Amino acid sequence: MAALREMEVNLVSLIKAAKETQSRIASDGLRHNYSGNHDCYNYAVGVWKQSLRLAELKKLEYEVTGLDSWGMPKKEQKNTNKGDGDG
Repeated sequence: MAALREMEVNLVSLIKAAKETQSRIASDGLRHNYSGNHDCYNYAVGVWKQSLRLAELKKLEYEVTGLDSWGMPKKEQKNTNKGDGDG
C-alpha cells in the first residue's frame, strides 16, 4: 500500500535527519548554523499525514465490515419507542 510505503520512507528520512542533527550538536554545538526550516519537520509531518490516512482507511474498513470504530462487533441499539404508533 502506498501510504504505508510513504510512511516508511518518511520515517527513515526523519531518523537520518535527526541523527545528523544530533551529530552536529555533539560536534559543533552553538557554532553550527541551524535551519529554521529543518528537514525533520517535513518528514515528521509526512509521517503524521500517512498515519492519519491509514487510520481513516481502517475506520472505513470497520464500517464496511459492520464493526464499530474500535473494530468490535456493533451492539444492537435498543428501541426507545414506548408504543407502536397505533394509539
